[in-house]
Amino acid sequence: MEKFAHELVPGDIYDPLEIVIETELNQQILFAQETFDLRYVADNGDRPAMVSPALLLQLAANTKSPSFKLAEGTGSVLAEAKTEFLGPAYVGERLRVSWRVTDAYEKRDRQYYVMETLMENDDGVTILRRDLHLTFFGA
Repeated sequence: MEKFAHELVPGDIYDPLEIVIETELNQQILFAQETFDLRYVADNGDRPAMVSPALLLQLAANTKSPSFKLAEGTGSVLAEAKTEFLGPAYVGERLRVSWRVTDAYEKRDRQYYVMETLMENDDGVTILRRDLHLTFFGA
């Protein structure tokens, strides 16, 4: 996509992010949060450790898209978010994150847009669904 973030309109789609969560990245997040629950730290029988929900939220940010770009002198504000965790993600699993603008509206003389974020694994199972309400300043 060639547009700056503040130029998006309903129907626009960011380029997807594809990532494999390695143990080290997951552990960095866990250590930073002082979360050492065994389901996130160690293999769980026949499954690898689960990915920290905090890491999943970070990856769901529209700024993680390879095509995200801000115009010079602008900033982005996350005004509202609704998140649904629909299933676990596991260390070593490939995840695909996609973003699509679903709505635009004006509130208090400021333009907002709503972006749907979906995170799926290689089997097509949706791990996370998130609606982001975003606005920009300086644009």
